[in-house]
Amino acid sequence: MKSFKIEKKKTLNLQVYEILKYMILNNEFKDEIKLNEVQIATMLDVSPTPVREAFRMLAVDGIVEIIPWKGVFIKKYTIDEVEEAYQCREVLETLAVKLCINTIPRTEIDRLLNLLKEKHDTVDERIKVSNEIHNVIIEYSHNKKLKNLIMQLNDILIYDRRLSAYDGLRGKQIDQEHKLILKALKEKNENAAIFYMKEHIQNGFKYIKENHK
Repeated sequence: MKSFKIEKKKTLNLQVYEILKYMILNNEFKDEIKLNEVQIATMLDVSPTPVREAFRMLAVDGIVEIIPWKGVFIKKYTIDEVEEAYQCREVLETLAVKLCINTIPRTEIDRLLNLLKEKHDTVDERIKVSNEIHNVIIEYSHNKKLKNLIMQLNDILIYDRRLSAYDGLRGKQIDQEHKLILKALKEKNENAAIFYMKEHIQNGFKYIKENHK
């Protein structure tokens, strides 16, 4: 488990919230579903108050559920909720491809293609590369509303996307799908880039559906 330190630059509530969010999305609580306020406070060397505030913030994000008289539980997304998120993602990210086709620099595409050539051994490294590719495409769409809408989906997408990163075969398929998207962007082939992005997202959900627990 990653070690965490409380910093003085941020409020205690915000730091505890960010730490717990990271831990939940990265499955560091393993099979634990109910979160223990006292244990978490002890682990982070803080009082229970900022932990309770962090729980409330996480509940707003939809990452945990606070059930009166029972406790705080990690939210487990249903396959229907994941499918809805992927349907929205498909529409938004294919739009991002269309909008960035004439704005994303060739040097940036080459940088991303070179990233794919590097060896990435850990799950975190593979997810980081994947996120970087998608984030750059979204950034060069120059559409703040689109970016904000995708960010609203990220908690569900990141939570389930880690399944793909753990699978070596699916990881190689993802790399190949990313290459096709980037090469189409480099050639300014809008139809091909949209097709490959749509196929990539559909393949992602298909894998999630087959392996969702």
